[in-house]
Amino acid sequence: MVAKFIDVASYQPATLEYFKAARAQEIKGVVVKITEGSANGTNYVNPQANKQVKNAQAVGLIVSGYHFFRAISVKDAQEEAQFFAREAKKKGLKTSSMLAIDVEADNLTKNPGTLTTQVNAFFAELKKLGFKNFSVYSNTFWMKKRLLKNSLNSQTFWLASFGTKNAGISCAAWQYSSTQIIAAVKTDISVDYSGKFTRGPKVDKNQAQVKNKWVDDLGVTWYHEKRTFTSDSAIVLRWGAKTSATKIAVLPVGSIVKYDAFAHCDGYVWIRQPRGKGQYGYLATGESSGKKRFSSWGRFS
Repeated sequence: MVAKFIDVASYQPATLEYFKAARAQEIKGVVVKITEGSANGTNYVNPQANKQVKNAQAVGLIVSGYHFFRAISVKDAQEEAQFFAREAKKKGLKTSSMLAIDVEADNLTKNPGTLTTQVNAFFAELKKLGFKNFSVYSNTFWMKKRLLKNSLNSQTFWLASFGTKNAGISCAAWQYSSTQIIAAVKTDISVDYSGKFTRGPKVDKNQAQVKNKWVDDLGVTWYHEKRTFTSDSAIVLRWGAKTSATKIAVLPVGSIVKYDAFAHCDGYVWIRQPRGKGQYGYLATGESSGKKRFSSWGRFS
């Protein structure tokens, strides 16, 4: 089954109950509107963003951010990226988080080449500021007529097309409805073909490592260890080393898991399972305190 995610702005709630209701509908991720325009222009920051990010993370959703683009020049685009980056960090998004640019404003240039150059300048500025994962949100018409699709620096396309069988263009994600009801509120919903909005960022191969020890983006210290774990009970495999992280599957008794690292986090000993294409699954294998294991839910070999 293809995973789904929602996007929210100030029109949607920021409550824990709203995001719990989203999880109950098997929503895996959320893209939160952070900013619009630049600090010297529109200067808009979503007043709900802080709580939306915090409560979405609290229920285990993968959280991304988006910026509504209004630039009329390359300089404007760079200033908008600076504004977006600054506010995204304040809201708790990491440099590895997916950041989307929403390209659909009426004031944008109608010259596809010029607009594409401006969007690329926005991405270049974000990259200079340390961010790594970008996507372009628009509708199918704009992607065909208002942008030079193949010249965009990000080829991760998140496209809106309502009342159709698909987005009409190959894309990473398709926003197919704006009327999904979650906790009695109409909400935009998308399918995530690529996993980029619902599985979180891939592990950075260039992360700082000291011999066999490193710290990941969540601040968890990992230790390299290649062994095999066989479970004595059913255990949840997740996309992150947190009990709030999205569930991949429930592994039955007797499951054999080959892992390459372990960590102590939130009272448990976690192992990391390589899953191919730079992605990992995470499994709690017992309880710990003070970085010492005091229970085990299986056997190691």
